[in-house]
Amino acid sequence: MLVKNVRLLGTLCCFGIAVLGGQDRSNVIRNPFSAADDVAAGERSFRSQCAACHGFDASGAAGPSLTTGVFRNGNSDEALFAVISKGVPGTPMVGFKLEGREVWQLISFLRSANIAKGASHAPGDPVRGAQVFKDNGCAQCHTAGKPGGFAGPDLTEIGSRRTLAQLENALTDPDAEVDPDYWSLRARTKTGQMISGIRMNEDTDSFQILESSGRLRSVWKVDLASYEIVRTSPMPSFKGKLHASDLEDLVAYLAGLRAQTNHEVQQ
Repeated sequence: MLVKNVRLLGTLCCFGIAVLGGQDRSNVIRNPFSAADDVAAGERSFRSQCAACHGFDASGAAGPSLTTGVFRNGNSDEALFAVISKGVPGTPMVGFKLEGREVWQLISFLRSANIAKGASHAPGDPVRGAQVFKDNGCAQCHTAGKPGGFAGPDLTEIGSRRTLAQLENALTDPDAEVDPDYWSLRARTKTGQMISGIRMNEDTDSFQILESSGRLRSVWKVDLASYEIVRTSPMPSFKGKLHASDLEDLVAYLAGLRAQTNHEVQQ
């Protein structure tokens, strides 16, 4: 495989919610405690402090469910941190004096809970979504359980890594977060040749790029007259280009591409 896979609450009484709206800008604070151990620690904290209001599995009790796929008061890790720490004025959700790491771990657990329940909450039709995926040429750049392109991330198990809101945001605002693995190189050699492709690797002396043809190429920096690292996504935005129902169906299809059902996706 020439490309790597895509690498994507305190005592929460009546936390007006949903899932992380998704792809944060590069200057926004990210959760530094999101490993499996942190998710497990966050789950323990949630069950001991938050379950009375939000249910043992965060699906709701006296307070709302935190697994529906939409957070009303925070669409980034940074915003969720502020909600947990400071509360929501005018609601029973007050701020809690927790250690920073514990707050981040609670957020990691909520992310995990939303991803786990994402496909079941998706309002669209995944079967129709698969057709939308095909009709819009997505397989030219992406693999999704079946042979596809390598210019974009492998989506075969994307539903196990991204929430519904993150999936939708990636479709409507692909520049919001671009993994460095998919930054592009745009360059001109000293002989005047133009070069472009996905920047697969960079060291002191060279770049390794994946050209649109699928060719993996090494480029020596000494041979370049100029070059630019392009940090925007080569993927076009589907905002305004798909009917709302088609977008919902496509999100539902992607949410269903999960590790535990991988054998079904490949049929």
